[in-house]
Amino acid sequence: MMQQQHLQIIAARFLVTAGSSPVERGALLCNADRIVAVDSLTALKKTYPGVTVSDYDDAVILPLFVNAHTHLELTDFCHWADKKGKQVEQHKGFIDWILRLIQIKKNLDPDSYRHALMNGIEQSCKAGTGVVGDILAHHSARSVYHNAPLAGVVFLETLGQDPAMIDRLKKALHQTLEEPFAAETVLGLSPHSPYTISNRYLRHIYDLCKGRGLRCCTHVAESEEELTFTRDSRGAIAERFYHAINWQRFIPPPSGLRPVAYLEKVGGLFPENLLVHGVHLDNQEIELLGRNKMSLALCPRSNARLNVGKAPARRLQKAGVNLALGTDSLASNDSLSIWDEMHFAARWFAGELDAPTIFAMATQQGADALGVGEDYGSLNTGKKSSFQVVSAPVAAAGELHEYFTSGIVTDAIIQIYRNGVPQLSGV
Repeated sequence: MMQQQHLQIIAARFLVTAGSSPVERGALLCNADRIVAVDSLTALKKTYPGVTVSDYDDAVILPLFVNAHTHLELTDFCHWADKKGKQVEQHKGFIDWILRLIQIKKNLDPDSYRHALMNGIEQSCKAGTGVVGDILAHHSARSVYHNAPLAGVVFLETLGQDPAMIDRLKKALHQTLEEPFAAETVLGLSPHSPYTISNRYLRHIYDLCKGRGLRCCTHVAESEEELTFTRDSRGAIAERFYHAINWQRFIPPPSGLRPVAYLEKVGGLFPENLLVHGVHLDNQEIELLGRNKMSLALCPRSNARLNVGKAPARRLQKAGVNLALGTDSLASNDSLSIWDEMHFAARWFAGELDAPTIFAMATQQGADALGVGEDYGSLNTGKKSSFQVVSAPVAAAGELHEYFTSGIVTDAIIQIYRNGVPQLSGV
């Protein structure tokens, strides 16, 4: 039997569970950190008389967002760039951007990444994000997550072509995975991309994830340069990127394969491996992703900023690929807000993805992509009592999804609940 002192009813003008149509004058009955009933406010008050009610009359309750792909350790990138500003040229393309990123990160101390990560977590939470798929290259910064109010997966990034270096990386990675990680997030692995990791090491990471039941994340088909390098071992990645980091002697022989086929060959097409970007995919690759029940995080603002192209969203959706939404990092984006990402995606994918689909990418589909769909992504009985309350000037429930993608700013957020506890004071 539920203890009445732990119960509370939270209601609003509209309730968007993400799993069904919006409910006018809907409400949630929460018992500590779980939702125990979803109904109209009238029905819940009748069934549970005496339970405290928080009624946000002119507002809408909706799930916390899922940022399925980000690099929060790069949140201070603009600050770092300003400090080095004149020493670095503006990028003119994808490889220019990578080289600029390397230059700006050069010689940063570990505290810089920890501070940036803390800033990224704070910005994400303020923008209504509750779940992240965060790529972490500096593994020691993971301790920042111990008290962080975010769920999801912290993907420990790894890459390398030098066999001697890879042996050291493997040892350190296995040791890290054996250490306790007391956070609401769980650890996963991210072999960066087919163009930055050896064939053998990539196989090892995929086998490790499958053997230990770890979530995985791989950047794939982000740029034309990646396609050329993966297939032919030539082009700007070989000539400029590998030269810049002194990897010339590790350029692999041509595989003759496009990135997705290459991942299939090394065992990378399994549902727990979240793919990212997928800008340059042909029909055969799209069908292959669908058959393997893959998830793909789209990062439209980052893709537009780096001028790498647009993901074939409609064809991916039609093939059954589970699409999620990510902001990528502040090295290639203006904000960590999924509200902003949805607004841009609605225009970027106009005619391909409608507003309800984009909202689903930011909620349930994103949670499913990270393996946390049982707890997050929608507001149904049994799920976490974590959600946001935003102002709702629209007149009808049928207009809500268009409102969500219309360019809502963080100021529209009235309250944020995490595990049943309101986070914003003075409300």
